[in-house]
Amino acid sequence: MLVCISGMLCFVNTTTIATNYMARSLVFLAALLHLQTSLAQAGSYEITPFIGWRTSSSLEEENTGASIDLKETRSFGIILSMRQKQDSNYDFLFSRQITELQSSTTPANTTSLRFDYYHFGGSVFYHHDNLHPFISGGLGATHISPANDAFSSDTLFSLSVGGGLKFPISQNVGLRLEVRGYGTVSDGSGSILCANGACVAKFTGSLFVQVEASAGLSIAF
Repeated sequence: MLVCISGMLCFVNTTTIATNYMARSLVFLAALLHLQTSLAQAGSYEITPFIGWRTSSSLEEENTGASIDLKETRSFGIILSMRQKQDSNYDFLFSRQITELQSSTTPANTTSLRFDYYHFGGSVFYHHDNLHPFISGGLGATHISPANDAFSSDTLFSLSVGGGLKFPISQNVGLRLEVRGYGTVSDGSGSILCANGACVAKFTGSLFVQVEASAGLSIAF
């Protein structure tokens, strides 16, 4: 800054220039530190949309005791992960399948069922070269809802255990291949698809099992 005295003598105020330069340097340094912190935290979260194929154990007709099969169909879902340590994550999993009852005596208007899983759990990874095998698990709820609104929906406690491989594609993207088993714990009666006090089907035991093979794209951020 140029400072003049009595309109004649002028000189440069080096103190002001130095102060401004120092302030700008501090702002730039703070921005660099913030960027470094953000980069260090990158990869703490991960989202994995996936598609799969799910098979199920059989149900039983409420009145006759005859076996009811569930059609093997496509499934889809998403896993939201938060890194706990370098080799483990906290996970929230949602997985959905729409399937059909397969029985010659089951009414046609009750054939379509939707199975939704909502699980909190985690994954533990074992790093080996470019392959990252892992085990996974979760606890939560199974929501079973028929397409026909005349029948009631059911929400039951469930758990899951699985394992698979993760292949890095880039620093923040990977392919996740997994096989997971779901176990839904039945209530006292084990009956589902109920309307007006009567039920169409029930679980054959205290644990209803489904197995899902899936492939997903994991994106870290």
